[in-house]
Amino acid sequence: MLEIPYIQTSVFVDPRYGFGGNQLATFWDAESNSKLDTEMMQGMALEMNFSESTFIEQPSNPVYIAKVRIFTPARELSFAGHPTIGTAYVLKERGIVRRAAQNVILELGIGPIPVDYLDDTAIRMKQNEPEFLDIWGDKTALVKALDVSPEDIDTRFPMQWVSTGFPFLMVPLKTLTAVERANPNPSEILRVLESQISKQIVLLCRETVNEDSDLHVRMFAPEVGVVEDPATGSAAGPLAAYTEQYDLLGRNAPGRDIVIEQGYEIKRPSRLIANVIGSQDFTGVYVSGLTRYVAKGIFYLE
Repeated sequence: MLEIPYIQTSVFVDPRYGFGGNQLATFWDAESNSKLDTEMMQGMALEMNFSESTFIEQPSNPVYIAKVRIFTPARELSFAGHPTIGTAYVLKERGIVRRAAQNVILELGIGPIPVDYLDDTAIRMKQNEPEFLDIWGDKTALVKALDVSPEDIDTRFPMQWVSTGFPFLMVPLKTLTAVERANPNPSEILRVLESQISKQIVLLCRETVNEDSDLHVRMFAPEVGVVEDPATGSAAGPLAAYTEQYDLLGRNAPGRDIVIEQGYEIKRPSRLIANVIGSQDFTGVYVSGLTRYVAKGIFYLE
C-alpha cells in the first residue's frame, strides 16, 4: 500500500469569513509521487473531489522550483490559478522553498509561471499576455443554458472569450440579482458551446455583495467536471483584462487593483485581486489572494 502525504488549503479566502475560498489538496512529496502514474493521480483527484488537486514532481530544469500537475475530478489541466497559488504556499510551508524566498518559478503544463510571496499567506502569480478571442453572438441559446432572461444580459459589453493561458467566455449581466438567480444547465452548456474554443463561462456584474469589491462573479466549467467553482484564479486574469479593455468600471485606469468576489452562491465566499500590466498594450496580469492552511493527512492507495 502506498502512503502519499498531502496538505489541504483554501485559496483566495476572505478573512471576514470563517469558511470560504477554493479548496485544494496538494500532494507535496515528489519522491512519493514518483510512484504514481497519471491514472492513479486522476483517481486520487476524483476521490478528493475538490475543484482541483495538485501533485509535485521534480522539475525538468533546475531554474524551476518544482513541476506541478493539476487535476480536476475529470481531467488533467495544463494551467489553473488557485492550484498554482495554493501549491506555492505548500512548497514554502514544507520547506521545499526557502522561508526567505520572495519569488519562484513553477513548471506547469503551459510552461513557466512566476510566483511572488507577498507575505506568509498572500501570494501573487503572473499570468500570460491576455488574448481577446471570439465574440459570442447567440444570446438566445446561451440564456436558455444559463436560465437567465435575455434582458439580464448587459449588451453594452460583448460576450467574448478571453485567455491568459486558458480561455473563458465572459458573460456580463446587468444586476447582482440576475447573477445570483442564474441556474445553469451543465448538459445544455456543453451542447450550446459544443464546437467552441472552450465551454468555461464567467458570469459577472458590477453590483457586489461587499462595498470594497469591484465585480461579482460566478464560474461554470462542466467540461472539466466542475459544475461551479468557488474562486477561479485562471479566470480572474482574463476577467481583469476584459474589464480594462472595455472599461467596465468606468475609470480607464489599467494597473489598479480589481477586487473580485466569487463563491457566495455556493457558500464559499472568496476574494481575488487582479491587475493588468500595461496601460494600452497589456503584457500580462497579476492575480493574488490569501491562502489558509486547513488540514494535512495521508492518502492510502492500494
